[in-house]
Amino acid sequence: MNAARSRLHFRWELLALLFCAFFFHQGDRAIFGVVLSAIKTDLRLADSQLGLVGSVLFFMLAVMMPVAGYLGDRWNRKKIIIGSILFWSVATMCTGLAGGLVGLILFRSIATAGGESFYAPAAYPLLAAHHTRTRAVALSIHQSSLYIGVMVSGFLGGFVAEHWGWRSAFFTFGGGGIALGLLLIWR
Repeated sequence: MNAARSRLHFRWELLALLFCAFFFHQGDRAIFGVVLSAIKTDLRLADSQLGLVGSVLFFMLAVMMPVAGYLGDRWNRKKIIIGSILFWSVATMCTGLAGGLVGLILFRSIATAGGESFYAPAAYPLLAAHHTRTRAVALSIHQSSLYIGVMVSGFLGGFVAEHWGWRSAFFTFGGGGIALGLLLIWR
């Protein structure tokens, strides 16, 4: 009875932790759009340059996702998730240090996409493995963090940027992701 209760507790704790991870995953991506005008003004970038940052981000996601899926079938998924969170969170913080187009492409597009692409191919099978009879519920709860992450990051990222500058929004979300990654190592 005790082992069964422990497994039940673990699968819902896992869902809660991955919910938070996906929140930061999506929030991190959404804050760029929220602070875009401040970045454009501060770094004196053209719309086409900012569009290039987004294009490189999604190109990198498209290229890295199959690689992440392949490795997600072969490597330890828990380690992939933790490494992914820590990698993209550090890249998010570094985005706040960008001094121009090259820095934004390097940190926002290449590094962040490199880290973010590894999350989903490892997280979904891990959730599915621990939620056999509650799989649909668990995956739908996890998916709801996408919308909550976008919604909250829009407000929170805008609030932080308005009061402390656009760079602080990246430091805040990156720092939160790093704290979560360290919690996942512990748990």
